[in-house]
Amino acid sequence: MPRSVTSRTLAFPLMAALTGLLSACSAQGPGTGPVGCTAQPVPATPQAPAGTYSGETSEKLYANLLTTSARKPSQAGALKIVSVGCMKTLADAKGTPIQLRGMSTHGLQWFPEIVNDNAFAALSRDWGANAVRLAMYVGEGGYATNPEVKQKVIQGIDYAIANDLYVIVDWHVHSPGSPTAEVYQKANPTAFFKEIAQKYPNDRHIIYELANEPNPGNPPGVPNDASGWASIKAYAEPIIKMLRGSGNQNIVIVGTPNWSQRADLAADNPISDPNVMYTTHFYTGTHLASNDVTDRGNVMSNVRYALQKGVPVFVTEWGTSEASGNNGPFLQEADTWLDFLNRNNISWINWSLTNKNETSAAFTAYELGRSQATSLDPGTDQEWAPQELTVSGEYVRARIQGSAYRPFDRTAFRETAWNFDDGTTQGFVVNGDSPVKTVTLSNSGGALRIGGLGGSTDVSAGNYWANVRLSADGSSQHPSLAGAKAMGLDVLVPAPTTVSIAAIPQSAAHGWANPKNAVQLKPDQFVRQADGMYKATLTLSTADSPNFADIAADADAKGSTLTNLILFVGSQNGGDVLLDNITFSGNRTTTAPTVNHDPLGTATLPSTFEDGTRQGWNWDATSGVKGALTIANANGSKALSWDVMYPDVKPADAWASAPRLVLDIPTQTRGTNNFLLLDLYLKPEAGRATQGNLSVNLAFGPPSLGYWAQAQQSVNIPLGDLSGMTKTSDGLYRVQASFDLNKFDKPLAADTALGKINLIVADVNSNYAGKMYLDNVRLASSTSGN
Repeated sequence: MPRSVTSRTLAFPLMAALTGLLSACSAQGPGTGPVGCTAQPVPATPQAPAGTYSGETSEKLYANLLTTSARKPSQAGALKIVSVGCMKTLADAKGTPIQLRGMSTHGLQWFPEIVNDNAFAALSRDWGANAVRLAMYVGEGGYATNPEVKQKVIQGIDYAIANDLYVIVDWHVHSPGSPTAEVYQKANPTAFFKEIAQKYPNDRHIIYELANEPNPGNPPGVPNDASGWASIKAYAEPIIKMLRGSGNQNIVIVGTPNWSQRADLAADNPISDPNVMYTTHFYTGTHLASNDVTDRGNVMSNVRYALQKGVPVFVTEWGTSEASGNNGPFLQEADTWLDFLNRNNISWINWSLTNKNETSAAFTAYELGRSQATSLDPGTDQEWAPQELTVSGEYVRARIQGSAYRPFDRTAFRETAWNFDDGTTQGFVVNGDSPVKTVTLSNSGGALRIGGLGGSTDVSAGNYWANVRLSADGSSQHPSLAGAKAMGLDVLVPAPTTVSIAAIPQSAAHGWANPKNAVQLKPDQFVRQADGMYKATLTLSTADSPNFADIAADADAKGSTLTNLILFVGSQNGGDVLLDNITFSGNRTTTAPTVNHDPLGTATLPSTFEDGTRQGWNWDATSGVKGALTIANANGSKALSWDVMYPDVKPADAWASAPRLVLDIPTQTRGTNNFLLLDLYLKPEAGRATQGNLSVNLAFGPPSLGYWAQAQQSVNIPLGDLSGMTKTSDGLYRVQASFDLNKFDKPLAADTALGKINLIVADVNSNYAGKMYLDNVRLASSTSGN
């Protein structure tokens, strides 16, 4: 596949990489650091000039962004901790410092598809990573309630070993915030890590991460102070003792308080084990760089303090976004952080290998009318194409490689509409108006074979009318040709000959315009293949086909969407011709469509929308639908309305393509109410509500409960039964949904501030397309609405 960034490694001697380590401390003298170390800070980080971000400018300013390639387990062997000056760092089996650079999965209960050999091979070979992190959430629908997630971890370990990667087995503590919370203890971390250790005894590839992000925000939580670290330490020590007692000397990483931002606390009271490291997490839009060593509210300052105190730090999670996962990406700030980490030989893992609709995701997400979700399996070529990566993904790929970051031209596109790999003719037939009717079409070895061309031998540039006329009337392929400049296709013949092809792409707005000419392939352009066939690639431009030019230039989606393709094919010797990989390419400016919402209004609950505003309702940042939110009539009253069409190819996450609405009333509580009630109306397009289900979900964002609390039950709408539902007088299907506030995954007290109200209408293998209306959202003491 085409690359936007050249994969390369640059000379970067080991001693240069350790300059920061060696100059950060002294081998002699008193101070507040470890015995024998002075308390001078780690060298200062340079500040980039303000202005538009440029990777090239950063790479000139920061000497540690372009680095050597990351050494793999086959080269470096088992890992250990060594001292460099008065500081400690990760090293290979010989004691030579080594830096791990790689990627973390998202929650394996939500995105299990990432665990596949092609993905891990792509990380290792194309991205140049030497580590991958398996984020096994324990709570939040993870291992504690879904033990099968463990099998994904085991599969991930096997794929990592097969692809020469170190692998971090992450016991993902997030919500609740304390690793000693009941949900984690019942899941039994000691038994889990013992099982992994016995299955992979002292395996050089494996690193154990015992607690992802201990935090105070998800009760029961961990205080952001020395007592909080003491509780984490007490939790971790027995697990470490078990691992060491069974002969496993693997690196163990232990999370730190405040979402793993307090390595300084661990530095003041470290665990007595030579191969333990301490976690730091940061997001470049939230956690800014610092040259200070005393600022306990700054994450980088805390890392500097820990280094100075002689404890090793491992960044097992960082992102280019804000801590929420959204906004940005903040690449200049990322360069500042990575220069600091690389200079001090601190290993780092980026968050995350997902196509979730958030800035920190590495892969393109689904968004209605704009993009399809990138598959988490890159395919047998074991590479994700640049256009399948987000800006964050392509940036991090370059930084893992240690190569220059030059952004991919996102206006360029190349889309194969027909590849015939399914063994069919993919909708191509002999057109009813073809002057040659004796031609046969079939699939031969994954290509479209055109046989019986004895009557279709005019290969002149102008007289294509005498040749067979094919059309794709029955095809399901309807790509956008907006911005297209060329159509290419592979042509295969049994023996070199002249082949001519003229084309008329068609759309709803552009039905017919004669081609200017046919394009010819001469015999000397064909190259013999291993199977004895001869192959050449023919390219038609918009200059060859006025209809093609009109479609490519049409600003309207209907006008630029291909509905049919007519081909005139001639073969000078009358022999069979095979066509394959019919591909369109060009440049397309990807600007967000103009969306005209009705007025936002004031956040109001109950939400009746009778004032003609949205009463505060808006799209969540991660919503897969972000079209116009308007006020329309539904069942005799005003309601919030939007259009939705769920994709035929489903994203891995059922919520990814869903409309996700939020209402933010920070002081709202449930009070004495037991239910949240709402009316949802459906108006599907003809034939687009016949299969699958819609699942209406409710969640709140209470700050005191970690900004997330989800209803344990959803409201299921089986579309196959929709025709049996009673319609309103204006022809809408009405769904009266109720959510029991006493049945949430976290208890909602009467005085708990609910934060954002989240409504999600998820796609469960449905074919729904049409309008939806929301009305009468209210809290109530009973399901009758009172």
